[in-house]
Amino acid sequence: MNFLHHITFCGCLFASIVNFPSVTHAERLVQSATEQRTYLFIKSDDAKIKNTLPAGWSPARNVGPLKDANFVIVLIEALAGSDAEGKPILHQGKTAVLGIPATNDKTGEPGFMVSGGFVSNASTAPGAYDLYAPASFTMTKSSRSEGDAVTAVTEQWLIRSEKGDRIEFDVGYDRGIGNWAHAEPHVYSARHPDFYRVYKVDQVTEVVHTTVQDHKKAKHVKFIADGPQISRFFDSKSELVAVISYPAYHRKIYLPE
Repeated sequence: MNFLHHITFCGCLFASIVNFPSVTHAERLVQSATEQRTYLFIKSDDAKIKNTLPAGWSPARNVGPLKDANFVIVLIEALAGSDAEGKPILHQGKTAVLGIPATNDKTGEPGFMVSGGFVSNASTAPGAYDLYAPASFTMTKSSRSEGDAVTAVTEQWLIRSEKGDRIEFDVGYDRGIGNWAHAEPHVYSARHPDFYRVYKVDQVTEVVHTTVQDHKKAKHVKFIADGPQISRFFDSKSELVAVISYPAYHRKIYLPE
C-alpha cells in the first residue's frame, strides 16, 4: 500500500482520509487559482501550538511519513487566477502560510487553521484570513533531466518580514511518483474562527522528504525559521518532519452562504 494512505489528517492534503460533515450548505464561488506549493511539516511543542488555537479547537496529530507533525508552513507560488465570473486576474504573488491541522472539539470536524503568514505583495495584506504581514521573498526553483534519467529538482526560499521574521528553506531531491487527489478542505482563520473558506482542489502531491525511517529522504534539506511571529509556534526543540511538493494545485474558493 502507498504510505500516503496511512496519513490520518493533514489539513489541505488528501480527500480520501478527511471526513467532512455530511451536512451541506449553499456556497458561493469567489475565485479560482492555479499554484505550485510546498508544505513543510513541523513538530513543535504541543502546548505552544494549542495556545495559538481559538477556544474549542485542538491540534490534529499526523502519522505515517508526517508522524508527530502539528504545524505547517505552506510556501505558495501563484501562477494564474480568475474571478467568480471566470475572468482572468493577476495572480503571481508569493505567500507563506503558517497553519495548524486542527479539530473542532464539539463537532469533531477537521479544519486547517490559518494562524499567520507573509505575502510578497503588501497590498494584499492582511488577506482573507486577516493574518498576513508583508515580507520580502526570494525564490529559486530548477529541474534537470538527461535522456531517460530521473528529474532532479532543487528549490530555495528566503522570506524576511519587516519585523524580523525569517524563513529559509532549501531542498534537493529526485522526482518520484506523484499522487493525484481531489480534496475539499475547510480553511479557517485563527483570528476569526467563525470565518472559513471551502477549497475544492485538484492536486498532485509527492512526499519528497520525511524523517520517518525507511521512507524517502531528500538529497539535501535546510530549514531555518525564527522571529517574533514565528516564535509563537517554534521553540529550540522544533524540527522539520517532512516536505511535500505540490507541483500542480488548482483550487476553486467558495464562501458558505
